[in-house]
Amino acid sequence: MNAPERLWRGLAAHDWAAVRSQFRPNATVEWPHAGRSLPVDEYVAVQRERAGRPIDVRRVVAEGRTVVVEARVGEAWCAGFYDLHDGLIAGVVEYWVGEAS
Repeated sequence: MNAPERLWRGLAAHDWAAVRSQFRPNATVEWPHAGRSLPVDEYVAVQRERAGRPIDVRRVVAEGRTVVVEARVGEAWCAGFYDLHDGLIAGVVEYWVGEAS
C-alpha cells in the first residue's frame, strides 16, 4: 500500500496522526478549484472539520512516483494527483467537485 492509499484510509478512520504522517515535512496541497495552496497542517485541519462524511475510494492508479486517487466523499468527488518522494507525499493537486471549498 502506498502513502496516498494510507492517507485515504486515515481520512476514513479519522486517524489524523496517520493522515499527517503520509506527508513530507514541506509538502503542500493545491486546490485549483478553490484557488488555495494549503500546508499539510492546514489540510489536516480542514479535513477534520469535514469529518463524518462517508468515504469511498473508487480507483487508485500508480505509475512511478505518481499516484492518482478518485474518491467520493459524501456527495462530493475528488480526483487527487500525489507526487511521492522516498515513499511519502511531497506534493498534491486535488480537484473537488460538488463541494464548497
